[in-house]
Amino acid sequence: MTPIECLRRRFDAHRNSDFATVYASYHPQAPFLLQFQDLNSYLTFAREHLSSIRMLSWRCTRERRLNCRQSECLQIIEFEHAGTTSRIAELALVILAPDGWRYHSAQKLDPDSLSVPLTMVDFNHFDQADEKVRF
Repeated sequence: MTPIECLRRRFDAHRNSDFATVYASYHPQAPFLLQFQDLNSYLTFAREHLSSIRMLSWRCTRERRLNCRQSECLQIIEFEHAGTTSRIAELALVILAPDGWRYHSAQKLDPDSLSVPLTMVDFNHFDQADEKVRF
């Protein structure tokens, strides 16, 4: 599996409300897992907070290899929540684990903070962003 295939599988799991697969897609060192150290706690959270989000589309527009074990992928994700459709650009860090590529974290940019359409976002937009918070 490639980094992009890992992200595609993760999106498909979100779209199908397969939250166990989403949880399994995280890299063991992902900061997110500090909040959910076991599957059951994540499944409870997902049922309460994520099940109302409908994933509409996903596209990986670019990939850059940082080294043989880390890759960053630019994604455009479209989703619907409470009747509102939103799109975001996400720079996902994917790290090779013993059992394959896993999602570590991501930096997100809202379209309103960009001077170009989402389809034209590149790595420089994330590199130059004021907020470098990864989730």
